Amino acid sequence: MSIRVRPPIFALLIAIGSAASPGPAPGGAAEPRAASGVVLHLQMRAPALGGEPRRIQVYLPPSYSAPDSASRSYPVIYLLHGWPGSEGNWFGLGHGAATADSMIANRTIPEVILVSPNGSGLGLLGRSLYLDSFDGASRIAEYILHDVVEWTDARFRTRRDPRTRGIIGLSDGASAALILAFRHPEVFGACGGHSGQYRLTREWTLRRVLGPEPFSTRLLDENSPVLVADTIAARLRSLPIYFDVGTRDESLDDNRALHHRLDSLGVAHTYNEFAGTHDWTYWRTHLHESLIAVTAGMH
Repeated sequence: MSIRVRPPIFALLIAIGSAASPGPAPGGAAEPRAASGVVLHLQMRAPALGGEPRRIQVYLPPSYSAPDSASRSYPVIYLLHGWPGSEGNWFGLGHGAATADSMIANRTIPEVILVSPNGSGLGLLGRSLYLDSFDGASRIAEYILHDVVEWTDARFRTRRDPRTRGIIGLSDGASAALILAFRHPEVFGACGGHSGQYRLTREWTLRRVLGPEPFSTRLLDENSPVLVADTIAARLRSLPIYFDVGTRDESLDDNRALHHRLDSLGVAHTYNEFAGTHDWTYWRTHLHESLIAVTAGMH
């Protein structure tokens, strides 16, 4: 799989183009604006987390509430935030709703429901890596795989086939999006990541999640896409996989390592390197790439 590197000016033009309002049409008449979806700010109960209420945001596409769509169901893409972060990041800092509106209007992607759960864990820092902790005190992976998906399917008109359910994340959320789809293709049928770490390392911010040895090393290894890919390569060959990273991102080498590992295993995937670093300018500029890749088979 070849690497595509886009120069800064090209990435800037993409960002400007995706954010700009429609200009006047020939003859001076303004083009119609893209129809807008709606972002709901909700709460859900999380059995995997002891039944505590969790904030969650849901984007419903423009046609969802139309009378002639009452019997229509929609693919779902789950969006995982990074750390520190929250359920509102993708729709706030990431301009996720505006990006989806524009892409749906242009028929670049199908109409989809976007769901952004809160993936914070225990303690003041709240870093979870979307893992189930060594002692079971925080089961964020189970919460995403079961609670969030089941809540979404029960509340909204979703397509229930894994092939119409994808997951995308950034940073810690990217690491999680890929490993959750790698290990649970019966839940997520496509995955995408921006600026992820794919061979996890021990850090002090994860003490409450990883615990002492031998738990910590086992948890890290079992949830590192680079390390598990060779044991599940046959399964991965039917999974749409997308990931990208900025050329000035600290995770660049890690992304290249996963790219080379998948290549060596004959696992088809799309990997891009773009100008940029580990920040929201990069992520909101390139969300459209992962949405295209993950929804490619959902039209």
